Amino acid sequence: MKTAALLALAVTSTFALADDPPSQVGRIALTQGQVSISAGQGEGASTALVNWPVTSSNTVTTAQGARTELRIGSSAIRLDGDSSLDVIQLDDDNLRLHLHYGSVNIRIVNPEVLAGFELSTPQGRVTLQEAGRLRVDAGLRADTSSVNVFDGVAIVEGGGERLTIRAGRRADIAGPDLRTAPALADAFDDWARERDRQADAVLATRYIPREMTGYEDLDRYGSWSNDNEYGALWMPSVSSTWVPYRDGRWTWIAPWGWTWVDNAPWGYAPFHYGRWVQVNRRWAWAPGHHERRPVWAPALVGWVGGAGWNLNFNSRPSAGQGWYPLAPHERFVPGYRLSDDHLRRLAWQ
Repeated sequence: MKTAALLALAVTSTFALADDPPSQVGRIALTQGQVSISAGQGEGASTALVNWPVTSSNTVTTAQGARTELRIGSSAIRLDGDSSLDVIQLDDDNLRLHLHYGSVNIRIVNPEVLAGFELSTPQGRVTLQEAGRLRVDAGLRADTSSVNVFDGVAIVEGGGERLTIRAGRRADIAGPDLRTAPALADAFDDWARERDRQADAVLATRYIPREMTGYEDLDRYGSWSNDNEYGALWMPSVSSTWVPYRDGRWTWIAPWGWTWVDNAPWGYAPFHYGRWVQVNRRWAWAPGHHERRPVWAPALVGWVGGAGWNLNFNSRPSAGQGWYPLAPHERFVPGYRLSDDHLRRLAWQ
């Protein structure tokens, strides 16, 4: 079966002049209470599941009393209850967000993210001059947005003014006024800080880069080792009969097409990066040797069977009648256009 032809829908293989999709895709990392996500303007909202991919044009909304966390590599974006956030643009160079209402706590630790980061509200705009942590509120007070800077340096624009806000200070934008005051942390910020503390303590970053989305959950659900042939291996704490790419669902996400969403709380990084191998009759994830910002894939599987199979795929065309996890050195055959360089970066190394 491993030597059978890999069949993918409308396989385009490599196109030197293709417009590559973003190599960076975010993740719903946590939900508490009622959280929804929509794919774009005019698209209906659906329940936001853990491990659901987050990309440009998504809107994430929380009900009163709910919370959610989005992870994009090393960056964390958390929404408090009764909040709505647009992911306007998420790609290799940009992270542009719009907070319609509510509260968002953001932590950015990678200086490379700063140039493309922007958060807007109905009253103003925030960028970061230095990596750090901030909370932005919109509409908690009538026609007012507030920017609390806890770490780093932010640039706040609103009311026709532009101010530099340093750690420990707050900017309030209300109509034509832009005023400053001491920053005020609340229980939401304390919760976010504790989540960050846990992520900072993981051992996974000894084996994989922090820009690999989903790294922060692996330590709690498995163990790491080094293999002479494959290098770093992560083995999930599951039964001996467990098989990758079985407990989850396929969903259509443009521009990649059919994308795997795993049900396990840790099931993001191991299904969108690296390869799977069998060691002593158990499955282990081999992330390989990655560049600083690894390239995301919708699912690293091989397809068998013929196109036209429609079970559980509604009206979307399917790639084949079955799938299996790719092993190291097995070629990923995408069902979407890629340049040669992008495809090369998806190869296991």
